[in-house]
Formats: sequence, structure tokens, C-alpha cells
Amino acid sequence: MKTYLLETGHTESLSDIKIFSLTISQRENETAFAKLVVKNDDTVSKIPVYGSIVCEELNGEKHLLFKGRRVGFPRLMAEDLAEIEYTSEPDDAGEQLKKLSESLKQPLVYDELFIEPNDNNPANVLEARSDLFVWDRCLGSIRLSNLFAGTRVFDLSNNILRNSLKLSLADTPLDSVTLEISAEWIQKAEGKINLFPQIAKKFPKRMVNTLTPNQLMKQWPKVFDKIGPFASLKQSGYQVVQSKLKPFIPPTTGILDIYPTVTPLITKLVDGKPESFRLKRSWFKGELWLYWHYFQKRREVVHFTLHQSSQLKGHIRARQKTLRLQLQSVENSLVNPGASSFFISDRGRLAITHALEIAKAHLAGSCRCIEIEFEVPLLSAIDMTLNDSVYIKSDKIPGGEVTGKIAEYNFLITPSGSIAKIRLNVAAGIGEEAVDHLSADDDYLEEGYCAESKHPYFTTLSGIRFKTYHHQTPKEGLLNPYGLNIYDFIKKIEVKGDAEKQCQYLFENEYPVRENTLSCLNEMPTVIDVELLDLRTKDVLEHHIHLDVLGPWSAPRQICL
Repeated sequence: MKTYLLETGHTESLSDIKIFSLTISQRENETAFAKLVVKNDDTVSKIPVYGSIVCEELNGEKHLLFKGRRVGFPRLMAEDLAEIEYTSEPDDAGEQLKKLSESLKQPLVYDELFIEPNDNNPANVLEARSDLFVWDRCLGSIRLSNLFAGTRVFDLSNNILRNSLKLSLADTPLDSVTLEISAEWIQKAEGKINLFPQIAKKFPKRMVNTLTPNQLMKQWPKVFDKIGPFASLKQSGYQVVQSKLKPFIPPTTGILDIYPTVTPLITKLVDGKPESFRLKRSWFKGELWLYWHYFQKRREVVHFTLHQSSQLKGHIRARQKTLRLQLQSVENSLVNPGASSFFISDRGRLAITHALEIAKAHLAGSCRCIEIEFEVPLLSAIDMTLNDSVYIKSDKIPGGEVTGKIAEYNFLITPSGSIAKIRLNVAAGIGEEAVDHLSADDDYLEEGYCAESKHPYFTTLSGIRFKTYHHQTPKEGLLNPYGLNIYDFIKKIEVKGDAEKQCQYLFENEYPVRENTLSCLNEMPTVIDVELLDLRTKDVLEHHIHLDVLGPWSAPRQICL
């Protein structure tokens, strides 16, 4: 097999440069590298910046092995030899990665609430996916590749070199992922209420009337008066925005005298002699509008554990992982700024389903715990990439066969021969069908179904099911401020000393019981006592939701242990 180095874009080889050995290697999450060992003489200066490596079989068939850009010059020099290194990373790698990642920002597999501000890492789009970015060593392009299955499957059962097959446990797969996802926002609500009609209803004849008008007008609230801790728009409470108390003459009702303008005759002592008189009874119209504002910081936390079923479960040490995720800019996603819960909403449920997919992605990344390494003649693997899978049938493998994704390869060409060293990552799951059988439950029907003794559930994009949780509502603070009416705001209205009671008190204390009968009104002025809904807030109201995940998740069964 002959190997040539061509300047990219040219067809003629630099045949005067002898390549003593060549190594092309690539592993997941990295671009490919090529190391060439050439003769260290004047021809070294002719090594192109952009080069393509081509190999030619004895029958004349040519294969493009690599195309890339020179890294430094030279990498290593000895007396007779020099080592030159190339990378397959293209000049527009950043633009390609950004374009691909932007195309992957799709609902259900990407959620901007999980991304911190100014974090532009393209790998963020993989957070909830069982995929990796893979660079093509010959085309200089990037694509998405699944953790478990490549686009092609190569059968190398008859090509493995003798005594090269090795199988090992790379790491302990995760038994479960426990995740806490939290959201913080300011619950905001505001509005206006008119207290006057409700106050008037508490008076006789359902209109404000008194024998002590001056005192009543003096105590009547003024515009800008604050009720509660309302000092700014960042504090809850009430503020008077419209206020009026205006005397008026009520309609006459003839002999019925429903709205009397004076009291009945009352006896008092004048200059030592009893004398009868009448007091004016004042009637009022008015308004009393309050602006209310509710400003409460809330924190809501969802807890769940997603378990994994694998063939190794119960045979090796269990390993768990805990993740704590903080959502960003939740306020911008609230349809109702006065909402007391974020997760008990359609948008909140989308965040939960995304968090479940994140937990699954962590399980998926750990479950490819079996590593298989082997060597084959280079020609049998010359077209393989990290986006391919390999099938091997051998009595040296548990279960007799295995299919695994290529995680690393090394192509070695030396004067003594050419081989490919390949490493597979293999999942020891039990398969999705087995998981469905284990978690099947007749009590759980399709999403949205609700009947007595039945429990609806939701399903994520990858099939993870979780029980509905909407009954776990917050218990503190205003739960639905925009659903409040005037009767919710008014806890109590009490009128003390209305005109009827004042008249009765005067009659009970008229002469000769008391000489100064009018002084009785000082003891019973008209006083209005209003108790409103308490809008005082706390530093933060925290609410916890515990999610019930229905059944474990499992990776594919790629080997039988």
C-alpha cells in the first residue's frame, strides 16, 4: 500500500517526500489528527499548509484517508526524521458548529430557560439529547451522531486480528439520577377596588349618614394615604387614589320619612330649663378607590429521580448522581405575572419534561460501560468514521455477539504493514421493550384521561412517563390574585355610632338623665372600621413539587452479559 501527501486542490503527489509512517486518529468529541513521519531534509519546507492524504492499493484503487490543515511546523525533529501533524478541523469550524447548534434549538429538545445568560456554548443543545457532535476527517464537516447507533453497521466478525480482541468494563453505569429543578420569579399583581358602596351598605338605609359630620369627614381617608407597608412598587399594600365624601340631601319620601334630615325631638337643659330641639342628620355620597399592589418573591422546586435498568444492576456497586438546575428568566415565560406557581402551567410542564430528558441523557452517557478493543487490517476499516457502528460475532464475547458504536479509531501505516485499532462503546441495557413490560400498569391511561381511581400521566419525547402533579399547588400567599373580587379584599367593615345608634344614645341620656345631652355625641362619634385582605409578603415563599416518574429508563441491549 502506497501513501501520498497531496496539496489540497492538486492531483499530483509530492512523491519526493517519503512518508516513513502515518497515524490517523480520532476519538469522540474531537477532530481527527494525522501524524506523518518524513525525512528531515530540504524537502520538509515543501510540506503544504493544507494537505490531503491518499492511499493506493496494489490494484490501483485510491482512498482518501484524511484532509486537513498543518499544525505548526514541524512538530518534532530528529537528526534524520521530522514529524508533521495535521488537523481535520476546518477554518470555518466555529461557524459550522454555530449553524448546526442553532438548527437544533427546537421545542421539546431545547429549552432556553436552562441556559445561563451569555452562555453561547454550542454544546448546550446536546444537554437533553443522547447525541454527540462528530467531525468528518475527509469532508471537514460536522454532524449530529447518536450515542448508540451509527448510520452504517460494519460486520468485522471475520476481520479481527488474532489475539487483539479485548473486552473490559470502562465505568460503572449510573443506577439513577436525582434532579432538582428550581424556578424563581416575582409574583406581581395590581388593581383597583372601590370601598365606598360596601361601606354605605353597612349604614342604616344603605347610605352614609351621621349626626357628627365634621368628625366623619376628618377621619375620611385622603388621596395618597397608604395602607399597609406600601412604600414603593416593590412592596405590597394599598394606596388611596380617589377619595370623596360629599354631603347631599336625600330624596323626600313624604309621610314615610325614610331618609330623615333631622332627629326626633330631644330634651336638654338650657339656662336651667328643659328645652326640646332637633339635630341635623347629615347624608353623604362619595367614593373611595384603593390601588392595590402585590409583590412577592417565589421559589418553586421540583424533585424527581429517574432510575436506569441495565444488565449489570445488582451485580456491581450502585452509583447515583444528583443534579441541581436553576431556570433562567422565568418571568419572561409567565403568561400570568400573578401566577403563584410556574411548574403548574403548560410552560412549566415543558421545563419538567426537558429536565427529565436531561436526566436521561446523563444516564445514557454512563450506560455505554462496556469497552471492546480490537485490530483489523486497515483496508477493512478504511472508510469507517465515528458515525458508524460495528457488529462482531465471536465465541469470545458474552452472548456470542455485540453491536457497538465506534468511540475511537487509530489508523497505523508503517513499513511493516497497516492496521486499524478500533474501540467500541457498548450499552448493557435491557432494551425499551423490556422496560415497557416492567413499568406497565393498567391504572395509568393516556395523557389527559381522568376517571375515578385512574391517574393521568404525561410522556416526554423519548417515552419517559410521569404522573400528573397539578394537585400539588402552593399553600401560601395570594394563589390567584387576578381572580379576587371585592368580597375577597374586604375581610370586615364595621360601622360604630351610625345615626340611628346616635339618636338612641341621645334618647337614653336626655334630660333629666343628663343635663348636657349633646355631650353624649362625643362619646359615640361615627367611626368606620375596615379590615382588608392582608397583602404583607415574606422574603420568599418556597414551594416543593415531588414528581412521580413511572418506571425506569433503559439503554438498548447491545450485548448479553
